[in-house]
Amino acid sequence: MKRLIPASALCAALFAAALPAAVTPASAQTALPATSFNVVGSIGNLSMYVNREAPFWTKTVLEQSGGQIKAQVKPFTELGFKGPEIFRLVSAGTLQFATTVLNYNSGEVPMNEAADLVGLVGSVEELQKVVSTFRPTYAKFLEEKHGLKLLGFGTYQAQVIYCRDAFTKVADLKGRKVRASGASQQAFVGHIGGSPINLAFAEVQPALASGVIDCAITGALSGYKAKWHESAKFVSPMPINFGLAAQLANLRWWNTLDPKVQAFLEKQLRMLEDSIFEQAKTETQTGLDCNTGKACSEGQPAAMTLVAVTPEDETLRKQALTSVILPAFAQRCGAECVKTWNETIGASLSLKIGQ
Repeated sequence: MKRLIPASALCAALFAAALPAAVTPASAQTALPATSFNVVGSIGNLSMYVNREAPFWTKTVLEQSGGQIKAQVKPFTELGFKGPEIFRLVSAGTLQFATTVLNYNSGEVPMNEAADLVGLVGSVEELQKVVSTFRPTYAKFLEEKHGLKLLGFGTYQAQVIYCRDAFTKVADLKGRKVRASGASQQAFVGHIGGSPINLAFAEVQPALASGVIDCAITGALSGYKAKWHESAKFVSPMPINFGLAAQLANLRWWNTLDPKVQAFLEKQLRMLEDSIFEQAKTETQTGLDCNTGKACSEGQPAAMTLVAVTPEDETLRKQALTSVILPAFAQRCGAECVKTWNETIGASLSLKIGQ
């Protein structure tokens, strides 16, 4: 019989070999006490982790703290996790600190998807404004309800639709099996007559290749990096949502840190957030270019067919938001949550649930 290894033991073993080298403390940071901890990062082969998180934890934090703060970081995809369990493990204290895509847990924690509902915003810039509006309320919710400290956000580029077989408009997905991540993506797929399928990111490419699913939704560049174009031949650039992520620490663990360390990390993580959003602003077009045979800075161009967004698609997206996405979110979230949403995100976008 196989012996199961607890998540905490697995992380400890995998992190043990990744301790950063010592750095001579900078004179400006000598007041910081020596601190070491583990960080679970996002998807290991995508740009949020490769270009932003990994250098931040292994280089920026080490240098800016004068070598006093050492974080051992690994992406969750290298630690044996599928993704949805990360939020729960940080909340429980099994993990100290992690990045997680919030819609992974939107079914059980509806508030996690409040700022990134399907159809809510149409660009990374708009998402960033919504996040700014929602941050204080969401941070309080996480502390009081889940024992989590919110230290920053991040996002992938626009989440778009990849399909194996031809389509000319989004309504053509009726009857198809579509991988959808999060409750509102699943509600959207159901609204257009498709069958929403819940699959971990790493499982999507083989599922497309074997025909287990017909289509899948993910970031324009993320899908290219994961080689979805090897099986999916058609892509719609219409933004479904954006894959909002959060940098979360276990609150009890966070409260054990020296206040100077807390202040240092809070400042540095907000800078990380800004850099991730800045990166995401260009990645939708980069991903679409790479997938459809145009000049590609990320590798060999693929040969997917770009399915132009039609006025019918835009109408469908707006109708889905008001007739299905927001009502379903309200039902999952409850009256208090709806009130909070209306007073923050809704007010910033001139939308109201329950009108």
